[in-house]
Amino acid sequence: MNADDVRKVLLLRAFESPTTAPWTEADATWASAETARLEGEAAAPDRWIARRADIALQRLAERVPATTTALAADRRADLAWLLVPLAFACGAAIDAIGPTGRLNIIALPLLGVLAWNLAVYLLLAWQALRGGGVGRLGGWLHARVMRVVRRGGAPEALARYAADWTRVGAPLHAQRLAAVLHAAAAALALGLLASLYVRGLAFEYRAGWDSTFLGPEDVQRLLSVVLTPALTLTDSVLPSAEHLAALRFSDGPGENAAPWIHLLALTVLLVVLLPRNLLVAWAAWRAQRLQKELPLALDAPYFRRLLPARHATRIAVRVLPYSYKVDAALQAGLQAALERALDADVALQLADSLPLGGEDTLDDRLAGIDPHTVLMPLLALTATPERETHGAFLSALAARRRDDARALVPIDESGFRAFDEARRAQRRAAWRSMLSDLGLTPLFVDLASGELVAVDEGA
Repeated sequence: MNADDVRKVLLLRAFESPTTAPWTEADATWASAETARLEGEAAAPDRWIARRADIALQRLAERVPATTTALAADRRADLAWLLVPLAFACGAAIDAIGPTGRLNIIALPLLGVLAWNLAVYLLLAWQALRGGGVGRLGGWLHARVMRVVRRGGAPEALARYAADWTRVGAPLHAQRLAAVLHAAAAALALGLLASLYVRGLAFEYRAGWDSTFLGPEDVQRLLSVVLTPALTLTDSVLPSAEHLAALRFSDGPGENAAPWIHLLALTVLLVVLLPRNLLVAWAAWRAQRLQKELPLALDAPYFRRLLPARHATRIAVRVLPYSYKVDAALQAGLQAALERALDADVALQLADSLPLGGEDTLDDRLAGIDPHTVLMPLLALTATPERETHGAFLSALAARRRDDARALVPIDESGFRAFDEARRAQRRAAWRSMLSDLGLTPLFVDLASGELVAVDEGA
């Protein structure tokens, strides 16, 4: 799916999971029927899902005009390219030579620009080596869509869309932003060079240096590091320490700045302009690829329920009980409850119970699991919810989820059935409160019977 299709799919899902007014179950049924009529059941799953979202949003936009604005919110990101000419103007406006007609060969801004760019390259290399990737950029997009939410209707659904698109579209947002920032850095350096040459045409500038802490030998060592590539390409030789000593502005007027400007300009070309433009091309290429095909997991229960029967497959679900042992008598009930909740056949994988505080071993527990397997916790209503233990486990598991579904948290009531309904309602409320703060949906089940006891909206 391309990025535009993914946006539409996520926006529709925000209104369907859970069903949020003015969208209704009847509308969802109509959208599926219309898609089946136009595409047929032989259509590929991604095409079927994307076409259904396109059809449904035409009707939804008539009822919630803010959906159209929300879809277009990040398309205004092209305005970020205005940063490039602004950076060029800033570079050109920098008084690199100074009002006295002097070019200090060891002072800012030229050497500062070189140092800053080298630091950025080191940071990028470090991130690449540690596998940092693009990170989770895109908070600016979330804020933009949330402004739409405050203006229009259905704020809860649009807020869900903002969060989902910020997360799913983060790789695309990151590459687009990287392209703009690299281009702006190159434009700043180019503007600085343009300023040097334009001013040099009208005036004679003198090159020299002054320093409180550096002597001629120190300056020579510094310039040998900075200017070596340019000196090599131009077959030039760095002046001796004695020559540099004579260039101190405190001892004389310096010398004509033209050779130094050429050397510094060539250094900026090699260190800033060429690498930054390569990085722009790389980021733009990756952004274009992501625009054409943005990953979205269609094996989540929401999408499985939408696809025609020919696409239906058995869902592999790995259940991780936390501080709760599921005996053999309850496993059949767990299977039945999950199949009712997911409306699909379930291939159940029941892991050993994880002890309190055992979330640090999750990586070992999940090693080698098929990436299409749905990860699902299992808790007991007999336990009082604690953020330090249950909350930490659920957060750790959510960070490792591979599927794109909103996480369901089954909570078994079979051991709590002896208490009256008031006590059960009180305990459910406590679990709902904690899970809501974590962005999770409780699914209260009775594993003794396999029944769904209390299905919250969204489950």
